[in-house]
Amino acid sequence: MSGLQLENSHTPNTPTIKGLGKHRLVARFPNLLTSNNVAINKRRKIPLTFLPPSTNSPLFRYNNDADQRSFLSLCSGSHLDEGECRSDNESVSTFRSLPSNLDGTDDEIESISQWLDEERERQSFLSTDDNFATYGATDDTNLSILQSHERRSRKSSIISIEDVLKETEEENFSLETPNILIEMKRLARYSIPLIVTFFLEQIFSLVCVVFVGHLGKEELAAVSMASMTSTIVLAIFEGIATSLDTLCPQAYGAGQYKYVGIHTLRCSLFSLCVFIPAALVWYFSGCFLSRIIDDQKVVALTQQFLRILIFGGPPYILFENGKRFLQAQGIFDAATYILFITAPLNLFMNWVLVYSSFFGLGYIGAPIASVINFWMMFLLLVLYVKYIEGSECWSGFSAEALYYWFDLSKLAIPGIVMIVAESLAYEILTLFASKFGTSALATQSALSSIVSLLYMIPFAISVASSTRIANFVGGENVNSAKTAINVGYLLAAIIAAFNASIIFYASQYIALLFTEDQEVIKMFVSLSPIVAFFVMLDSIACVANGVLRALAMQAIGGAISLVGYYILCAISIILRFYYGYET
Repeated sequence: MSGLQLENSHTPNTPTIKGLGKHRLVARFPNLLTSNNVAINKRRKIPLTFLPPSTNSPLFRYNNDADQRSFLSLCSGSHLDEGECRSDNESVSTFRSLPSNLDGTDDEIESISQWLDEERERQSFLSTDDNFATYGATDDTNLSILQSHERRSRKSSIISIEDVLKETEEENFSLETPNILIEMKRLARYSIPLIVTFFLEQIFSLVCVVFVGHLGKEELAAVSMASMTSTIVLAIFEGIATSLDTLCPQAYGAGQYKYVGIHTLRCSLFSLCVFIPAALVWYFSGCFLSRIIDDQKVVALTQQFLRILIFGGPPYILFENGKRFLQAQGIFDAATYILFITAPLNLFMNWVLVYSSFFGLGYIGAPIASVINFWMMFLLLVLYVKYIEGSECWSGFSAEALYYWFDLSKLAIPGIVMIVAESLAYEILTLFASKFGTSALATQSALSSIVSLLYMIPFAISVASSTRIANFVGGENVNSAKTAINVGYLLAAIIAAFNASIIFYASQYIALLFTEDQEVIKMFVSLSPIVAFFVMLDSIACVANGVLRALAMQAIGGAISLVGYYILCAISIILRFYYGYET
């Protein structure tokens, strides 16, 4: 039959993606990364089921077959010999190769119609979820579109495969070719809900300080110390979660949806195990806090707060990992909806548990409200995935999540360094600012607060950009990945100029939001040019860190963070105490 071939074809090895470090990813993390090889052929191929390259990784098994497969290698030397091909055909479907356009005889159209009818019957037995294709799978999507064209072909003698596949390119990261304008619009659309999410998350710790602060100065000091300690410890788990910024989007971009869930589950179990020693530190925090705080009442109150907060650690960790699970699928607004619900409830619970005449518990009401809030956030996220969207990438508990934790730690540890290094640096600077007097401490606190708030904007762009880049890397789409990187830097430059302008031109008004003390205001305004320059560079560096996360290069970001925050921080301390520079 001319014009139509039925053949068994295995995806050939493809060359290395240059410039994105993909070969390095495969070499360093062979058990974690996933990718999707695209056949290079002059004919357009319609994959009915994706056929992965064979590797020796035990992480990827299909139907308990002895053959071990993965979607890892772009440049590995794995291959299947002729004997293997024959045995593998029992467990995988084949590709049907069609010419790029079909025109000619009615016999050819009739043959195609017959073939489509056969495939429709086969798909009715294999398909378990009619909506699965809408999340990036091209096989069922292509079949559905072909079937609709087949019905129309009864009235026409020409079927254009290019037209048939045109709709699928929008969901296929290996085929998508956005220009700068399109990518900028998409990145901005993804970033806006993230900005709102991060702003709302910043408010939670502030709510505790505001409500407890009115109980007394000891309570205010204790909740501030507890907030600082918990922020540093929880930053560790945010750093671990950055490994999902690499793994989940790449798995999703490669079309391997089940591994999005497996990576999330593995990271969650890993984080919960790490939380055990962290919980012990919180429980016995009084032992080391008493060495730096003289007031024993403040020490006791801080320890009491942290002991209650232990129960909020697991849901916080699961919520952070769950956000990455959804973001990898391009679902960026789920956390925003959840926080819009929990933020006002958090205010209400703090008022009820701290001040209410019926349920008020005083100081300990604040940490109890925080624990309840964290559990509500996690449970609402689970309900969102189950009943709204995102469940296609979750296949339940898998024993695979119990393996390859060492490979995960290679991404998690540098991620921890990147996140914790910055958090600790701000706390160290605040601690040393207290040596200069009350006014200097107040100025440093105000500057740190506004800088942290403005940081949420480039951080949102960083997360969205990291997800897009990793999606394209997983789909082996090097040109689109480069476009996403360039757009990320472009938006970073715009936001950097915006944030710096706010600090520089509105410093007088910003200072008035924090205090009416003229000495503090004067010091705040005098430091605004330096802070504006810092904010501008920090915004660009934030997005650059997102690019590194997308390419599994957290180690580079961690090393740069250590140098930037601690060597330069040490230099600033030396300049102050040995050379008398206060700014």
